Amino acid sequence: MPSKNKKAAPAAALTKPAKVRQRFSTAEREQQILSGAIKFFSERGLEGQTRDLAKEIGITHPLLYHYFPTKKALIERVYQEVYLGRWKQEWEEWLDDRSTPLEEKLTRFYLDYAATILTPEWVRIFIFSGLSDGSIPEQYLGLLKEKLFPRILRETRRHFGLPEKEEASEREIELMWGLHGGIFYIGIRQWVYNQPGPVDLKQIVTDRVRSFIVSAPELFA
Repeated sequence: MPSKNKKAAPAAALTKPAKVRQRFSTAEREQQILSGAIKFFSERGLEGQTRDLAKEIGITHPLLYHYFPTKKALIERVYQEVYLGRWKQEWEEWLDDRSTPLEEKLTRFYLDYAATILTPEWVRIFIFSGLSDGSIPEQYLGLLKEKLFPRILRETRRHFGLPEKEEASEREIELMWGLHGGIFYIGIRQWVYNQPGPVDLKQIVTDRVRSFIVSAPELFA
């Protein structure tokens, strides 16, 4: 027989509060998956399993595939978000502006470009993709070769009074890669090698652009 002195526990104490499931719209759920995928792939690489991704996000594996039927489709969406989504039309306009001196507009462009791409997700996903299927570097470098590099080469030749030409020489291309790759390497040092980046990024970018212009006359001629 129960003790008369023992009080019954309140009903509220015996019942755990119901867990309220957060409801997302279709667009919100897709963005949740996409944001989780960007973080996941930047940390684990593109070889990371979508089952682990779903678990980390807190959704079921079938639900993930409801929004992205294949892993390839999800990676393509990551490319659009991280790379195409951060591309700025004004970069092309700045480089095309012939009223601005070459050093000034290259410095302006690369300062803004560095501020845009030197993030862990941008750098690490790019490297991880290059080490796996290569799809992201292939697409993005195609964008650079179409919209960026020809402008830099054209404006550099014009700056030195040299005629424009359809194809750049190997020395011209390598000099330009030295400038562009040097900016990207700052991110590799930080987000791949875990080394500190420059304290004064503006000065470093300015120095790299100036070195490019100083070296250009001999190689471009």
